[in-house]
Amino acid sequence: MKLKIDREEFLSALQKAKNATEKKSALPILNNFLLEVEGGRLQLRATDLENFLSLDLPAQVEEEGKVATNADKLTNIVKSLPSATVSLEWKEDKLVVSGGRSTFKLSTIDPEDFPEFPQPSTSAHFPALDLLKAIDKVEYAISKDDARYALQGLYVHEVDGKTHFVGSDGHRLALFWKRGNFPMELLVPRKSLRVIQGLLKDYFGQVHCGKDESFAHLTGEDWRLAIRLLEGEYPDYMSVIPTSFNYDILVQRDSLLESLKRLSAIAESSAFPVKITFSENMAILEISDPEYGEGRDELDVDYNGEALEVGFNGRYLIEALDSFDVDTIWMKVVDPDSPVVLESNDEEKDPYLCVVMPMRL
Repeated sequence: MKLKIDREEFLSALQKAKNATEKKSALPILNNFLLEVEGGRLQLRATDLENFLSLDLPAQVEEEGKVATNADKLTNIVKSLPSATVSLEWKEDKLVVSGGRSTFKLSTIDPEDFPEFPQPSTSAHFPALDLLKAIDKVEYAISKDDARYALQGLYVHEVDGKTHFVGSDGHRLALFWKRGNFPMELLVPRKSLRVIQGLLKDYFGQVHCGKDESFAHLTGEDWRLAIRLLEGEYPDYMSVIPTSFNYDILVQRDSLLESLKRLSAIAESSAFPVKITFSENMAILEISDPEYGEGRDELDVDYNGEALEVGFNGRYLIEALDSFDVDTIWMKVVDPDSPVVLESNDEEKDPYLCVVMPMRL
């Protein structure tokens, strides 16, 4: 194997591929990249046995071949090189990496030990920007609790002609949707979302999607990703979203968000209880900490109804509000003990809602 490749393109691909490696595995091969040169291109592969990522790169090929080498070391070397072009050559069981006046010789392992990759098959597609936005808007709500296995992923499926992207940990739920058909159900693990985000950060094309018995397949113009899907049935999240309400409050997103962040200054941890009292065109937010004291803040709201008092986990509200892309949102309440819905005031601009369970204070 012998080739020359653009350093910036190569480094970008290495950084994306590192998201799909596994440092702590009992299998050392999983912290390696497989480099395969064929037909005038370099194929870079990485896997943690949950994500199988392949990236194709143009290169000036002098000799074909393949080799596996440590992912961290190769990435750090290429990042440090001062030249615009990187030369790679497999020589005497070493991968020789050079650029400018610098040369490194990396140890290699048998490329035949690298895991076999699933074959991609796709049947649907959607814009990369839609998928990236969906992940950004719902990832915070996905469960980090190992005991809630089915909730540890992003759930994607179609409901009434809309593709739903759902994240929940049982205490709050985030739902983003786009109009369009999506003929499959996917439950994508949290780590895979980081891999996808790395791939889509600078990608503006279509993402082609498919599914087989064990894997979801995503492909772009020069990359392919197979994701081992989470097993289990996702809960019936639609049944926990209230559809009729007794109180509807229109609030300025930034004003409520800034108020909550001010009050969090007195809290001992990022998760803090806050009481919100709604009255005629006003909301009063209050926090009390036995060790540090109390805080109170007022803001104007659009509300004409009887007084209402609801307790929340302040961090849950902050994370939910951070994910909206509109200036005003609805807070819709059944009663102080039922799930509260935060909903975009402009569904066309921001088709998004959050459900947050209240707290007893």
